[in-house]
Order: sequence, then structure tokens, then C-alpha cells
Amino acid sequence: MHGGVTMNIAGSSPEERTGATITYVLTAIFSWLGALIGWLIWRGKGAYAKDQTTEALNFGITMLIIMVALSVLARIIPAIGFLVWIASLVQLVFGIIAALAANKGENYRFPFALRLVK
Repeated sequence: MHGGVTMNIAGSSPEERTGATITYVLTAIFSWLGALIGWLIWRGKGAYAKDQTTEALNFGITMLIIMVALSVLARIIPAIGFLVWIASLVQLVFGIIAALAANKGENYRFPFALRLVK
């Protein structure tokens, strides 16, 4: 599935939207750890919260893998060290976009994320 905002999930409660929004903000700032915290807290609150917090966790894990790989490569080829900063910026921007969508009750999918957690 390509990234972007899709239709609202029917029946998402304000609590679910708030949980998803907070999870995306935590993901934007703290990567996988923020996503994991949000997922553990809100995944059981309803279908929308489960879907969106799982999406955040999968994105956080994907970004962790990318950051580790880039960090290792930067030790070998120092000239590409700036890519770690670019990846951090990408994480921040996509996390904010996702948080804004979740706040409106929209179902957000990142343009790239490994779907490791179901």
C-alpha cells in the first residue's frame, strides 16, 4: 500500500484518536521506543487505535533498522554520516504528518515501513 491518508475508520472514538495522535508524536521524537509505549498503552482501546499504533510501531522499528544500518555504514564511509540526520528528519516529518491525520481520525500509512507487527 502506498503512503498517505485514507478514509476515516468508522466509529473511532476521541480516546482512540488521541491515543493514535500521541503515539505518532512519540514516534516522531523517540522512534521505536515512543511507538512501543503508545502501542502498549492504546492498542487495546479499539480497532482504530490498534491499527494506528501498530502502524507507528512498524514505522519506528523500520526507522531503527535504517538508523543502525546508516550508523554502521557511516563508520566505514564517514562521508555518508549526514544520512543519519536526514533519516531523523524524515522520521520527524512523517511522524508529524501521521499525528495530524490521526487527530482527524484518518487512517494513515507510511510510504515505507516493514510490517513486522500485526
